[in-house]
Amino acid sequence: MLFALAIGLLGCHFSIRGQKEAIPAADPMLNHQLRLQHDNDFFTLTDRYYSSGLYLSYTQRLRNGIGKGQEQLSFSIGQEVYTPSDIVTANIEEQDRPYVGFTNIKAGWSSVKNKHGWDASLLLGIAGNNSGAGGFQRWYHKIFVVSDPPVWVEEMNNSLHANGYVGYLKEWTVAPNPFGITLALQPSLAFGTHDQYAQANFIAYFGRRDPMATTMAYQRIGTRQREIFFALRAGYRYVGYNALFEGNALGDNSIFLISPNREFVFGGFDVQHRFKKNEYWFGYRIQSSEAPGTQSHKYVILSYARNF
Repeated sequence: MLFALAIGLLGCHFSIRGQKEAIPAADPMLNHQLRLQHDNDFFTLTDRYYSSGLYLSYTQRLRNGIGKGQEQLSFSIGQEVYTPSDIVTANIEEQDRPYVGFTNIKAGWSSVKNKHGWDASLLLGIAGNNSGAGGFQRWYHKIFVVSDPPVWVEEMNNSLHANGYVGYLKEWTVAPNPFGITLALQPSLAFGTHDQYAQANFIAYFGRRDPMATTMAYQRIGTRQREIFFALRAGYRYVGYNALFEGNALGDNSIFLISPNREFVFGGFDVQHRFKKNEYWFGYRIQSSEAPGTQSHKYVILSYARNF
């Protein structure tokens, strides 16, 4: 029932009476963006599950898109590290999830018109030793962390993945700037060999923020308008498949695989600031257990972007 509800959110069409927000004039000199993002649970004094993520992305604003909205293309390369809660034992019977690294490239398209938005993306990646994530984490621990590196025993076998994602976004303005309040609903679907899920994300923004078409809240570009705001978020996900627990959906003979929980909830907050061509983002995330025998998890997001 919850799965059907989450999917149904994608087809909902909301309407709201009121004045349209004025979209800041696009800056002809700001059509591109480079972003560096690092996720890590080390900052929350843990070292488990989604242990770290490193992403480099490029975004381009389209002057002539395929629709009537303001459109963007984005491309990213990322590497993710997943470990059990006990990273020193070599006995898999004492581990609550498999070791696995995942390196990927992702291409996406998004469009915003008024207070509605759509996005779609395609991900290609490799999981397992060939991802290089395990080697990178061991090097990182030896150089920067005063502790023994994770043992990375019985890591998942190498496997290739392809995945698609589609999402919808709807906003409501409760109060205008300078201290604005905006509410947002963001349902999404994922399908492929990497993960399959239906998700609903609810967000409340507080502070000076651009309209939906140009705000850094959704990594939109094209203006130098100053933004400084924080956000509270909560969400729900129904999981159909998760290859980072279960292995490749097309078949996987890894020694250690487990089944995930079919449902989990998540939340967090963000503080974001755009000043001229620079964008800064601090985020905190917490989520409930993703698999039987595992615990809740939390991590921090640090990101810097330069528009040009």
